[in-house]
Amino acid sequence: MKLLTAFKRHLFITVGNTLPIYGPFNRLRASMFRKAGMAIGRDVTIIGPLNLELSLNEETIRGISIGDNVYLNAQTRLACRNSRISIGDDVQVGPRVSFETATHGIVFEPEIGRGTDHQAIRVGNKVWIGAGATILPGVTIHEAAVVAAGSVVTRDVPAHTLVGGVPARKIRDIERPAHRHGAIA
Repeated sequence: MKLLTAFKRHLFITVGNTLPIYGPFNRLRASMFRKAGMAIGRDVTIIGPLNLELSLNEETIRGISIGDNVYLNAQTRLACRNSRISIGDDVQVGPRVSFETATHGIVFEPEIGRGTDHQAIRVGNKVWIGAGATILPGVTIHEAAVVAAGSVVTRDVPAHTLVGGVPARKIRDIERPAHRHGAIA
């Protein structure tokens, strides 16, 4: 039964990833991933293919949650074995962004090797992650933060902050928009 369920999940993911990469198919792709067991909100656009770490373990897929109005560009990687990746609402993710929830120890121990450590990744609402960025295990990117293209994020990113580089460091605070005169709050 477990094998049949895994096959069904993999089938929906494969179909989603083979859909043409334009127009309505980018929204249809999200529905294929929903059927595979991913928690995906409303109005999500996924430009395929989505690179997922697949196994017979259902948590590999169920550990991923994507909020409303999210845009995942081409070749986004969600490596979520034995952990969680949570992406909030109104998030934009550039092409070739990689979310990696697993890491290894630095010290090699005989009989054990380096071991594997899994830590969740959390992305808050209104975050923008630029092309080719890598988000490492245990990182939280807080609301309305921006990660510059090509950055490697090794630690938490505060809200309303622009970070960039390898490893990513704070570049500057992001000014919050002032309410326009007469605008309804």
